[in-house]
Amino acid sequence: MFNQLTPADTVRAIGATTERIARGGGATSDFDRDQLMSTYSATRHLAVELSSYEPELRRFRHGLAAQIRASHLEDPGGERAAIADRLDDASDAPAIGSAVCDLLDRLRSDGSPQARALRTQVHASLRKLADTEVDLLADALG
Repeated sequence: MFNQLTPADTVRAIGATTERIARGGGATSDFDRDQLMSTYSATRHLAVELSSYEPELRRFRHGLAAQIRASHLEDPGGERAAIADRLDDASDAPAIGSAVCDLLDRLRSDGSPQARALRTQVHASLRKLADTEVDLLADALG
């Protein structure tokens, strides 16, 4: 769900690989066949991502924003509130990932028990998101 490649980037990479093989002429090598199988696998994963991940990412980002707001952390500069707002407004995985990284950076520098507790909650939420991603792929590809 936090794929560094956008769906458009993934489709371009798949297209470039298949075009190179198609224009190669002659017999297809073992390497080329492996590349074609990889592109096939990528298309299956991309289809799952496009059809299933958005509701999970939305649930994750809104849930994490709510956790930040419900934490009993002092926020004199409003940094954590701003991160919660960024999560609510995030439109893609890179924006969500950036907000989560900023949050974790701030929590690491705050030694309070409340910061450690929220950091533990963030890690648990990320772990749940990763487990959900695996489950979605397994369900769709199995």
